[in-house]
Amino acid sequence: MKIGSTIKTKRIRNGLSQADLAEQSNLHKNFIGMVERGQRGATITSLQKICLALGISLGEFFQSLNM
Repeated sequence: MKIGSTIKTKRIRNGLSQADLAEQSNLHKNFIGMVERGQRGATITSLQKICLALGISLGEFFQSLNM
C-alpha cells in the first residue's frame, strides 16, 4: 500500500494524471490505478518504468518509502 501511495504522491507532484503516467511509462492506466490503490502489486520492471516516467531513480523511490 505504501508503494501505491508514494507513486500517487509523486505523480501528483509532477502534475500527471494516471493516464499521463501510464502513457509515459508504457503501462495501462488501469494498472497504475490498481497499484496506487494497493489492489495490485508492481514488479521491479513496472516500478522502474514508473520511476523513469516520474524522473527519479528506483533507488530514490525506495529511499522515499523509508521517510
